[in-house]
Amino acid sequence: MLRILVKQYSNFRFLSTTIYRLNENIPKLDILTDSKHGSHKLSDLSDDSAMSKPPVYAEPFTELQTEETQDMPSEIGEFVDSLSPPLPISFNLAAYINHSESLQNLVRLGVDLSEIEKKPERAKFVLNLDFEKDVKRHIQFLHDNGVSADDMGRFFTKNIFIFKERIEDLEVRINYLRSKKFTSDAIARIITNNPNFLSLSTKQVDNRLGFIQKQFSLRGNEVRYLIAKCPKLVTYHMDKFMEKLFSMKEELGFTSEEMKKLLLMKPKVWMLGRPQVKERFDVVHNLMGLPHETIINFPEIFTRRAFIIKQRHLYLVHLNRAQYDPTQPLYVSLRDLVLLSDSEFCEKCAQTSVDLYNEFLKTL
Repeated sequence: MLRILVKQYSNFRFLSTTIYRLNENIPKLDILTDSKHGSHKLSDLSDDSAMSKPPVYAEPFTELQTEETQDMPSEIGEFVDSLSPPLPISFNLAAYINHSESLQNLVRLGVDLSEIEKKPERAKFVLNLDFEKDVKRHIQFLHDNGVSADDMGRFFTKNIFIFKERIEDLEVRINYLRSKKFTSDAIARIITNNPNFLSLSTKQVDNRLGFIQKQFSLRGNEVRYLIAKCPKLVTYHMDKFMEKLFSMKEELGFTSEEMKKLLLMKPKVWMLGRPQVKERFDVVHNLMGLPHETIINFPEIFTRRAFIIKQRHLYLVHLNRAQYDPTQPLYVSLRDLVLLSDSEFCEKCAQTSVDLYNEFLKTL
């Protein structure tokens, strides 16, 4: 016990000596030591000359401090808020909302700041936006071209860098779509469902549309139908698209006509991962014995996880109900097999209870 008391006393003497020495060099720290400085007011701490310079990464955002925020508030709550440390590398945009009208307006539009701040470059960019100069005209432009007020927040959350684009350039890109005979409704659908579409130049869009048209021998109206249905296909990574094209033809054995039909019926399949597509194809083609023609007519099978399709098929085999030929009795629709919930699948396809199905799964 005596050793502990001696150790604590030594620590206390060391701390007191350290604070005393610091006070000799930094008068601000006098408040930590002695009651004779107890008469200092909070306003004394607002002296700009005594405040240390913020870290380098915080300097770009200093313009957000107005004259009002530079003066130390009198209310304790505002005072504590004004002493908040500069943002670290992983930004927290919520700390700036009270001091930024632009952020407040973006939040009112429905922009998800927590999503934007996940990437520092986006956080830096949005903090320096001036609502009147950088944002307002873009909102009006998008509204004039069919983006509803309800979709604005999601649009800017997905592509905050749209504010980098000049309005004149955006108008050129819209006019390009009109020149290719896209209707106003189709244009509205394209830019609403794929906010990144307008960030591509007309040359990039034209090259990608031309590539898709040539690869699948599409007519003009088919291209327009495809892009309006799945506009994300235009901004999808072309390397991955080429990889999928090779896999479909060389590994899975689809003909050019079958690939075209699959593209028009379910373009989302072309944006799935190559391993997932191969795994699901292996289940329905090699395990279930379905030919390419049947698979193409029910492209939904590529949207369900392979192990779920496999489990349901094996359960139907167990019940002697694995019949996928519509001309035969006890026919089971592939669409039902893939899209229904477990309880609906058991009731409609297997005609058993979901409890029996769950018991069967334990045996696999």
